[in-house]
Amino acid sequence: MEAQALHALHLAKNTEVWRPSPEQIGSPDFREIVGAPHYTATGLARGTVLDSVAGGLAEIKSGASVLDSTYQLRLQTYRAVIEKKPLTIYTSRPVDVGFGHWLSPHGVDIQPLPAEPDP
Repeated sequence: MEAQALHALHLAKNTEVWRPSPEQIGSPDFREIVGAPHYTATGLARGTVLDSVAGGLAEIKSGASVLDSTYQLRLQTYRAVIEKKPLTIYTSRPVDVGFGHWLSPHGVDIQPLPAEPDP
């Protein structure tokens, strides 16, 4: 689903892991948006891989479960805020109302998954 959505949006797939720096983790904005930091078993700050970083930031979420606040989505929101780049979540999932209201002031846009273009 992700590959088809990226193709329909004409976006390149991103594979780079983004991790917050210790300074970012210590910031009030990090604590407000993300909450307590998470770490890997080796002690690295847990990172995230956005599906595309071409132009703005994009995340693809397919499935049927409710889309609600996860560490990954809060971390991606934090990145969008500090880099002053728009983040769009493309999803087929219903969005938790409270989470949707939380995302909006942070400039995160939720859009339906795009249809595959006709050949």
